[in-house]
Amino acid sequence: MKMRLTAGLCLAALLLAGCKSMMKPADTHLEDNPYLQQGRIQFENSSMGELVHIARVDTERVNGGMLKVIVTVRNLKKDNFWSEFRTTFLDERGHVLEQTNWEPIELNARTVTEYTCTSINSRAADYQIVVRKPARTSFDKP
Repeated sequence: MKMRLTAGLCLAALLLAGCKSMMKPADTHLEDNPYLQQGRIQFENSSMGELVHIARVDTERVNGGMLKVIVTVRNLKKDNFWSEFRTTFLDERGHVLEQTNWEPIELNARTVTEYTCTSINSRAADYQIVVRKPARTSFDKP
């Protein structure tokens, strides 16, 4: 019985020692403004830069201080294709205030298309827009 108790205590000590070694504090990499580190408008992958150019970006305050962003996008391809846009509105300290869902936008061949998004909170001070090409949409299916 004494041998079982000793073996059990040794096993418990090993388990506790193993748990302690698994806990590690997270490294902190401070960035002044992580959402805007790469710019206000970002492509999810580098190939999007070969498909579209951002021709113009305008912002304005509308209806009680809501932040409105208008982005003019030029499709460089000779075909229409779908892209998706997601806007994140940030407060004055650079924290997320609100974020939209991915919005599908059809970009017509070799023309410009406008994407517009307005915050729902008047505290929105800045924005980040991410543009991506969806992997596969229901529009591609028969």
